[in-house]
Amino acid sequence: MRRLILLLFLLLLPAACSRKPSYPHREPPKGILGNSAHEAVGGALFEEHCVACHGTLTEGRSPAATHLVPQPTDLSSPPMRTLDPAFLFWRISKGKTVEPYLSEGSVMPAWGRYFSDRQIWDLVAYLRQRSVSDN
Repeated sequence: MRRLILLLFLLLLPAACSRKPSYPHREPPKGILGNSAHEAVGGALFEEHCVACHGTLTEGRSPAATHLVPQPTDLSSPPMRTLDPAFLFWRISKGKTVEPYLSEGSVMPAWGRYFSDRQIWDLVAYLRQRSVSDN
């Protein structure tokens, strides 16, 4: 019986560890995504607050971030445009304070403490535009 329980645990563990995080559904305000003015505001916020870890378009992840565990997402490689904007908003807003990022040891601040909702949506607009620029 113990072997059966252990086998079931080992079979279910990868599924539990790889589950996608749960986040609230949010609709971006009309006119933000795809708007160059909002993308520019988001880009300026990114340059000031995010580039130290996530890097520039040309460098990918910042070389300074190689010492962080887990390493910050390399925003030059994943297809940000295909991610749900609500996920990006949630991830920026909550940072390391939510699972699975909390237990993984993420160092990303919860930017919702510092940025308004509009500023976070501007960052989302920038990230989505940036992923198109990389192609």
